[in-house]
Amino acid sequence: MINLQHLLLPSVILFLLCGRTAAIRVIGQSATVTVGQDATLFCQLVETNERLTRITWQKRTREILTNKNFFYITPEGKTESVNGLGDRTEFIGDIKEIIGTILLRKVTLLDEGIYTCIFNVFPSGPFETEIHLNIQVAPVVDVTTDVIPVAGGSEVILATCTAVKARPAADVSWRLGALSTSVKVQTNISADPDGTFAVKSFLTGVASKDLNQQKVQCLVNHTTWKEELILDYALIIHYPPQVVYIISVNVVTSEEFQCVVDANPRPTFTWSRENKALSRHVDADSLIIPQTSDSNGLYLCNVSNQYGNGTGTLYMQVSRESTTVCWVLFSFLLLGFIATCLLEWKFNVFERLRTFLSELRNRTRHDPVSTGSSMSHSRSRSQDH
Repeated sequence: MINLQHLLLPSVILFLLCGRTAAIRVIGQSATVTVGQDATLFCQLVETNERLTRITWQKRTREILTNKNFFYITPEGKTESVNGLGDRTEFIGDIKEIIGTILLRKVTLLDEGIYTCIFNVFPSGPFETEIHLNIQVAPVVDVTTDVIPVAGGSEVILATCTAVKARPAADVSWRLGALSTSVKVQTNISADPDGTFAVKSFLTGVASKDLNQQKVQCLVNHTTWKEELILDYALIIHYPPQVVYIISVNVVTSEEFQCVVDANPRPTFTWSRENKALSRHVDADSLIIPQTSDSNGLYLCNVSNQYGNGTGTLYMQVSRESTTVCWVLFSFLLLGFIATCLLEWKFNVFERLRTFLSELRNRTRHDPVSTGSSMSHSRSRSQDH
């Protein structure tokens, strides 16, 4: 007959063992950090007084699909690393408190994955928990135009705002102001093989001359940033030269003339003269024309860029009579200037003479004795005669 005591004893031991280990557990904290920062992976064994024999860390990532050991911690606090993470892994826990926390330095996107913290205790055996490490990557942002739009009747891409190489994907939007009713926004999100995301937001509309240099803003938000990133952008539209006209630059001499035109990109300027060659080659937007009868004639300014060209004209008429009149006017002005100088000189002489006579009169008033003596002397001489 089977001894019931032999059957009950293992059952009791198993029951007591299960009851003792039921409360033992490992607590952990997942972490989210940005590429280049340090990640703290916390884990602790609680509700046990059993002897710790070892702490083991494992990981699995997109490259490593199964759990793989990479770090060991002994009951004395000594560490051992395997499989390539030792130079970046540091034990920062507490053996007495059965805390197996580690620090993973300068994380990369390849470090993202699931990390398993395993506590081996005697006699209950191993207890573990999984810790998720999430890696964030700040986006690379830019606003540009791949192909500069040309004014026309079809709808084209006016500008593109991109936020690439980000994890998670960035949020991209536009601030359009007065253009909100005349342009459209289309946004695409794509995933790259390395786990990052690319966001491209296109600003589309019918390109026109009036849109050139209009201001818009691209707004980008991401979990790695504390503030919204605002990028200012001025739309670039290419168009051929519009109306061309020639104006006088120097009002005094009336010899410098400028060719004015609205075009993008900036056109080239070519000056010419009808039925007569210019005195020198000119490829700038201004031209010097002497105000003489030899300059009479029709002048042309041709402007052109890769999208078209235009011409402005100026007819110069300088007669000999007008030149003579100018010299006569100049002579009158010169004579007037000389006359003014003479009048001023005569006025100064008169003032000096009047001052002299006034001073002489004052002296006579203040010296009557010398005046009386002179008169007495004259009378005595008369009586003698």
